[in-house]
Amino acid sequence: MAALILSDAATRFLDHCRIAKRLSANTLRAYEIDLAQFMAHVGASRDVAEIDRDMLRRFARHLFDGRGLKETTVKRRMAALKVMFRWLERDEAIELSPFHRLDLTIRLPRRLPRCLTLDEMRRLLRQTESEATGEGAGHQAILLHFVIVCLFATGLRIGELVGVRQADVDPEARSIAVRGKGDRERKVYLPNQHALTALTRYNAQRARLRSTDDRLLLTDSGTPATAQSIRRALIALADRAAIGRRVTPHMLRHTAATQLIEAGVDIRFVQKLLGHASIATTQIYTQVSDASLRAVLERADTLGRVGGGRG
Repeated sequence: MAALILSDAATRFLDHCRIAKRLSANTLRAYEIDLAQFMAHVGASRDVAEIDRDMLRRFARHLFDGRGLKETTVKRRMAALKVMFRWLERDEAIELSPFHRLDLTIRLPRRLPRCLTLDEMRRLLRQTESEATGEGAGHQAILLHFVIVCLFATGLRIGELVGVRQADVDPEARSIAVRGKGDRERKVYLPNQHALTALTRYNAQRARLRSTDDRLLLTDSGTPATAQSIRRALIALADRAAIGRRVTPHMLRHTAATQLIEAGVDIRFVQKLLGHASIATTQIYTQVSDASLRAVLERADTLGRVGGGRG
């Protein structure tokens, strides 16, 4: 078997992900970063056949101790390596992946997703609707109103929404076709007239731009809106709505999922809406719902009201 240096292996793997697997630009960028970190640690010119379990363990230790990275980041970097070496083995570029029988478990701390409270969500919606429907409302305000309504109504990731094209939207069916993680396609739905009105208002504003770009979300200059520009606009909006913390698009996704679970929607439907490959990912929102229930019960304190627990 001919020698294969690590940098060439990484290039071949990324080409496979881009062409054969059709992975998203965000996923490809993450893989590039993760593989670059590994090459910087062990050497880009190293023969991949020389890479063994000890090197992988030392790399993980370097990420934790030397770089001070969090468990989620270390786990992602190791996962990217594992996928690449699995592909190299399958492609017969190496005989056996160094991850074979590697005992390296990275346990993630259990964190409940950060959601907005109902009061915060109401304030955010009122603020953005006021700005979008007021006299002389500009393109940015109308765009942001639709984005927030859509994210909360559908649970979309912001990366998915900025990737939507005009042809993906069916106003009559109130549906949006999206391409999510793993290049999986699904449809989400605008559930009521309020959401449809936000789309109609935005489309009317968009038509005035006379842009030839087919992306749904455009800036006032006619160029595609980016996830980062939406994040910045949302942070500023939350400040104007007097929400005392940083609000992100992903918090709207978490809030959407939590509200659906608390409204009694079957978890399998929520899984499909969010585009989760495994229902285990969706089940964390049932824990959020349980946490909400516990907080409500503690505030009600019915036992305390009748004098229970007094010695």
